[in-house]
Amino acid sequence: MKSVMCRMLFLHVCVLLIFVLAPSAFALHPAAKIPDKVYSSHQSCRVMLDIAKKYKLEGVFSKEFEEGKLCLVRMDLAASLHLMEEKLAEKVVKEGAESVSRDDLSSLAEIEDELRTEMLMVRTRTFQARNEGLGTALYPLTKNISISGSMVGAFQNTIGNRQQKDGGDAVGRGDLVFNFRITDSTIAVINIRAEGGKGIDSRIANLGGLNGIATADGDNVRFYKAFVEQSLFDDRLIATIGKISITDYFDNNTAANDETSQFLATPFINAPAVSFPYNGPGARIHAKLGDTLTFGIGYTSSSATGDNITSNGFGIAELDAKIKVGELQGNYRVYGAVDGAKPDNTLKLQNRNAYNAGISIDQQLTEKLIVFGRFAQREKNVYTASRSWSAGVQYAGPIPGRSDDIFAVAYGQIAGSGGFLSAQEKLVETYYSIKLHEKINMVPIFQYIMQPAGSRGADNVAVLGIRSQVTF
Repeated sequence: MKSVMCRMLFLHVCVLLIFVLAPSAFALHPAAKIPDKVYSSHQSCRVMLDIAKKYKLEGVFSKEFEEGKLCLVRMDLAASLHLMEEKLAEKVVKEGAESVSRDDLSSLAEIEDELRTEMLMVRTRTFQARNEGLGTALYPLTKNISISGSMVGAFQNTIGNRQQKDGGDAVGRGDLVFNFRITDSTIAVINIRAEGGKGIDSRIANLGGLNGIATADGDNVRFYKAFVEQSLFDDRLIATIGKISITDYFDNNTAANDETSQFLATPFINAPAVSFPYNGPGARIHAKLGDTLTFGIGYTSSSATGDNITSNGFGIAELDAKIKVGELQGNYRVYGAVDGAKPDNTLKLQNRNAYNAGISIDQQLTEKLIVFGRFAQREKNVYTASRSWSAGVQYAGPIPGRSDDIFAVAYGQIAGSGGFLSAQEKLVETYYSIKLHEKINMVPIFQYIMQPAGSRGADNVAVLGIRSQVTF
């Protein structure tokens, strides 16, 4: 039995090495160079489609792409290639080395060499972390260094605001992300961010936040993230350490997780009743327990400085389940956390390690329609707000001929504990994302907040806004 297992492992490794160590001699013919956007008629795509069909590799490409109705960007193509690698490796392990033609592997190796910078990200991070709209065009600076980035700006104006006079505020953010390939399974990432503008929240007292792009400390430029990431056992174990954002890895949601391209209000980015800290020193580990289950644990400082990280940290554990019914994907996440931050006497009122817990769900109902929801609860009497929930829908291509546009709407509530709040804060947000270009989006946004700051006597306020985003 032991010799059989060793032989299977050897065959598995051999297949992966053919992809990873394929020599540069496998250079694509100039006519087969892969542009930023490709259709199934492109030579490289035809090769991949033929091989997928030959070996009956299901779920690699969508039906629309195969029929030429949908295009893919380079990152999407790299993700499909990575999936083909895994499926072919499984075939070799089960059926032997002769079950996959070496010529087919060489053809895929040529395509991988052309997509080497995208494969860097796909292999190591495997899209565990949310993209944060930083762009999928990873431009190579050298063989082992690539760069991507984005710029986003938003303007919002209140209507019916009696807390202060109606007015408008603008915010902006720019990101540059450098990816350094250290080994085939290790990368280092540095994210430099410039941002400015306190946003509309300075005009309306509220619990959740109406602008996730705004910054509380004025204009600044800083190292937003800087970490090293290691993948092991064919990406079944991924570990990250450095200055991280813990919400890149926990409380994710396909339709409500990114203030630069989805909902702008903070309650629809992450659960407001969980005490997620700002970026700081930390680590996380995610392990695949099977094809559909992933377990992750993380720990980070409750402050950006890392002071007293062992006693004032934030720890979290999460179980993720991917459930697919036909071609419809669903993601179900449940997590528990311990918040050791010191009280600020505004949000946290007691100096104790307090529990936080939540769930995050998104489910495709049709190819274009996704429903999503979150619920979170934390210890009563320790926090001003102790419970939150939200739900909504996202629909792609609502207008004929505009398949890349997205319409979405969400509703959420934040409730207090004890006598801290006299009412629940309620928020509605809807947006329509207009894709002007592959890398440019313009998004009109409407928000309506009721009983802001959990005050029963506070006036409801409407907010009109517009957001633009450029990725590169």
